[in-house]
Amino acid sequence: MKVSPFVLLLTGFVIWSGAFLLLYGVQATGCHLGWHRLDVGPISALRLLLAVMLAATVGLIGGLHWYATRELTEPETDEARLLRTIAGMLQVAAMVATVITFFGVMWLTLC
Repeated sequence: MKVSPFVLLLTGFVIWSGAFLLLYGVQATGCHLGWHRLDVGPISALRLLLAVMLAATVGLIGGLHWYATRELTEPETDEARLLRTIAGMLQVAAMVATVITFFGVMWLTLC
């Protein structure tokens, strides 16, 4: 399935914004329900859940970056190739923004 380069331009930060809303919604819910007091090994259940969400988001955006920058077997126009290159750069920026924004769940107080 071939995805339009214009769609690839938006996907990284759309996923970042959806993950932002979901992560803070889960954080607020987890605090309200007391998940931060449930220990799973050396960390709380809430911190583990948020860390898994961070890893999944980075993995998803990384997969999109791979998809946007891979070599296609079919020929494409110069404009489409340029848009795919720019989309790859935007997805790297979205991965960096994800790590910077969400890395606090690893060490900040949760509630």
